[in-house]
Amino acid sequence: MYFWNTYPFVRFTTALILGIVCFDFNNYLWKYDLTILIVIIGCYGVSVFKSQQTSFHKLRHLNGALALFILFFIGGILAKTKYHHHTSNHYTNIKNEIKGFSGTITSPVNERANHFRYDFELTSVFTNADSSLDTSGKIHLYIRKDSLVTPLKYGDRILVYGNFYPVQGPDNPNEFNYKKYLERQNIFSHAFIHHSDLKVIANNPPNRLLNVAYTLREKASTTIDKYIPAPRENGIAKALLLGIKDHLDNEVKKAYSSAGAMHVLAVSGLHVGIIYLIILILFGKLRESGRWGKYAFGALSVSIIWLYATLTGLSPSVLRAATMFSLVAFSQASTREGNIYNTLAFAAFILLLFDPYLIYSVGFQLSFAAVVGIVYLQPKLYRLLDLRSWLLDKAWAITCVSIAAQLATFPLSAYYFHQFPTYFLVSNLVVIPASFLMLVGGIGMLLIDPIIPQAGEIIGLCLSQFMWVINEIISYVHILPSSLIEWIFMDQFGLIMTYLIVITLIVGLHYRYFKTLVVSGLLGLILMLWGLISHQIQSQRNELVFYEISDKIAIDHVKGHQGMLYIDDFEASELDLLSFQINPHRLASHLRPIKESILTFEEAGFAKKEAIRFGQIAGKRFLIFDSTTFHLDFKGVVKTDYLIINNGAVKSLEWLKKHFDFDQLILSNKNSSYYINKMKAKADETSLDIHCMNTDGALRVALAEGTKKERTMLSALFTTNPD
Repeated sequence: MYFWNTYPFVRFTTALILGIVCFDFNNYLWKYDLTILIVIIGCYGVSVFKSQQTSFHKLRHLNGALALFILFFIGGILAKTKYHHHTSNHYTNIKNEIKGFSGTITSPVNERANHFRYDFELTSVFTNADSSLDTSGKIHLYIRKDSLVTPLKYGDRILVYGNFYPVQGPDNPNEFNYKKYLERQNIFSHAFIHHSDLKVIANNPPNRLLNVAYTLREKASTTIDKYIPAPRENGIAKALLLGIKDHLDNEVKKAYSSAGAMHVLAVSGLHVGIIYLIILILFGKLRESGRWGKYAFGALSVSIIWLYATLTGLSPSVLRAATMFSLVAFSQASTREGNIYNTLAFAAFILLLFDPYLIYSVGFQLSFAAVVGIVYLQPKLYRLLDLRSWLLDKAWAITCVSIAAQLATFPLSAYYFHQFPTYFLVSNLVVIPASFLMLVGGIGMLLIDPIIPQAGEIIGLCLSQFMWVINEIISYVHILPSSLIEWIFMDQFGLIMTYLIVITLIVGLHYRYFKTLVVSGLLGLILMLWGLISHQIQSQRNELVFYEISDKIAIDHVKGHQGMLYIDDFEASELDLLSFQINPHRLASHLRPIKESILTFEEAGFAKKEAIRFGQIAGKRFLIFDSTTFHLDFKGVVKTDYLIINNGAVKSLEWLKKHFDFDQLILSNKNSSYYINKMKAKADETSLDIHCMNTDGALRVALAEGTKKERTMLSALFTTNPD
């Protein structure tokens, strides 16, 4: 099997990626990285020397394996050097209390609902000893919005009064790990400040090219504001042309997601591909004018692609796409016919050398998966029909592109987004040609406005009306019955196995290797067995999950494939936030969304007497203290399984232990940080097990099978002391 010989960079990039991933799982091999790398390179040199003396054919496999292992090891070194080898003055190593810091804004503004967010490169911190320390590292800086304050600019050097704090990890099971997401961008802390807490002292952009890019994007954004004032169309124009998604409302995002057209709102491969198509239409004949014509076409293509990338602010997604299409353009300009898969792998290899953790970027994964799927599957699907009509032929070509991209990216979409748009074929027949027209019109408007403002205004008006029509079509597709299949679960093992099955199946069919087809079948059986085992394990689960929710007590009783969420109070407007925090665990546990199974404590039969609520969940007894309890006397020791304290209701653990016999003491989020720290300190002194929701996160408790419903606690409760 020597087909790999035509794909050298596929092998190289695969080895590099495996090294990066393996370093993250277990970095022990890289403890003595330079020594081991020198040894491997030495072994490779000896092997190559021996093969030249004897027969290259005999040692070719050993040489190849050693070369790939060198790249594998380099992958781990890249990850270690860029993300885990911090200098001694990195802010994560500072132990002193910080009362202020200074640094430079290194990104354009990212507008949130209540804050402006920036990437901020630290240069120094100020301690309580009235001294400063030089430091390094990047944080996220959040500045409270104020109508009187304009956003800061790239390169602004500022002084800040306040401190920054580590980004917290997920508090609930299977919740999105925002901490790890930021760590893979070398961001470990964030600061939340008011504009009055900072002072701008200078503007000194650290990168002149980026400064030009952000300035151009800001001017283009102003032009869009001038000619496309309607909020919905304005937000889409900025997302489509410039990659600015700050002004897209949730309804628009949901509509485009349901219609399978979300890729239109993220400047990436589709947009750069359209730019390349425009270049082909305008200058494609250069390639037919001889060798120098090909070179001229290649240079012109790369220049225009990177000019567009600069206009969009050189975002990571655009950099990926620009690099990819630049290499394709170089390949087509070369006298040698390049292999598209090798070209794509080379693009990925170059990008990973600069940023190894791009492999964890959802955009990076989806981009390359979609392009590979389109390159391989689209021609095969297109040849299935031979249509005479030009219009039908183009519609069929677009349909084939959509099918190929969806087939290639579906496992990733299921893993990350847990959904599938059922009408993607219909919507893409509209949005792909529309994207071409909107991109041409938008770029035309931006280019012509400085020269002939009246023409720019006319184009902007036409573009705004055209976008309105497209948005209405997308909104209609969104409201069609079953437009979006949601609640699809695929774990990491299932994702890897699915792609292995697809790859081995394609290789087996393409090269007619029966053994490879057998491997594909065996992998399919393993995946089915994994699903059955997971289903069986879940069917035997019986547990309580106490979620960490701000200002809420939320308890999930999970039994097999059934779940019921109990919550102290609930309003419909809070459903989205609760779903974001709880539904990931529900989905991973093969349960239904919380909106289908939610009860307040009152609906669940909890009673209230004086300052205490009490009731049962899954046969377990609960006592909830809502306010001070010193005025209460009890008939005897009250037995309960779980005792939950709100609002600092219990001042003395000795008093609590005297009157209550409990298995688990829980401090909810409805307590101040001061109270929690004080109670934890007292609990440590008395060796009392106490769980604090806001510091310890969610609590999962397995229930024994056959748990029976206990008698009510009403008879054991207290009488009121008139004193």
